[in-house]
Amino acid sequence: MGLALVSATELVISALSGSAAVLADGLHNLGDVFTTVALAGAFLLSNRAPTRRFPYGYHRGEDLAGVVVLLLIVGSAIASGVTSVEHLLHRSSLSHPEVALAAALVGFAGNETVARYKTVMGRRLRSLSLIADGQHSRIDGLASLGAAAGVAGAWAGVPQLDPIAGLLLTAVIGVVAFDTARNVTARLLDEADASLLATIEEVAAAAPGVIEVSEVRARWTGRRMRAELVLAVAPDETVSRAHALGEQVRHELFHRVEGLVEVVVHLDPAGDAAAHQAVRHHEAGGPDH
Repeated sequence: MGLALVSATELVISALSGSAAVLADGLHNLGDVFTTVALAGAFLLSNRAPTRRFPYGYHRGEDLAGVVVLLLIVGSAIASGVTSVEHLLHRSSLSHPEVALAAALVGFAGNETVARYKTVMGRRLRSLSLIADGQHSRIDGLASLGAAAGVAGAWAGVPQLDPIAGLLLTAVIGVVAFDTARNVTARLLDEADASLLATIEEVAAAAPGVIEVSEVRARWTGRRMRAELVLAVAPDETVSRAHALGEQVRHELFHRVEGLVEVVVHLDPAGDAAAHQAVRHHEAGGPDH
């Protein structure tokens, strides 16, 4: 609601004053409104219980929201860039520059307030995406100061500074779009953090009875992480003791890895090369593939 109010104020005043910088900043903040709404909708969706059709739940909705947000950011960058170029070519003068300057400063104050709120709530909820969104809002506040500088320059008699500030803000939006695309793509492709995998392997290997950790995988679905690992245990271990060992490893991982909600442990008999021979040709990279 705070971002929406700031954005609406800047868009209305940009229409009245003809400021390309304030328009660019307003469009940038409008993109942040959609970002926050999409994130909130994804949070609500992820709280739904799994069904037979969606047995893993709806946590991927947060990743899908990232794609929607990316498209909105790209759209705002295009609109901001076109408007700024038009103002630069036609040298349109500002009307009510004092109001436009006030709007840009309101944009800075609003973004900084929202940034602090998101950061505090993100830490309380242990939501990395909400903390990152708060940092994004803080950067947007600095962009609003850039818009204010452009308006002040135009008011001082250098009208080109306003559309130039608009183009600079367009570049800022473009950088945000690139960073968002990189993060969204990595999440959709199940990118894994090497240090995180190393932590999981270290915790599993330290458990008494684990002879080897042969495979570790982990991926994020929204704010939740799922991990899979293969442990080698003594071939003469009973099913009961091997199961207890696997549960011990799962318990330790839940305590050590924040955001981890599911761990699948597969147990192998150590030193038995033929343990998976029957299905070897079905695995990825096997002779039949």
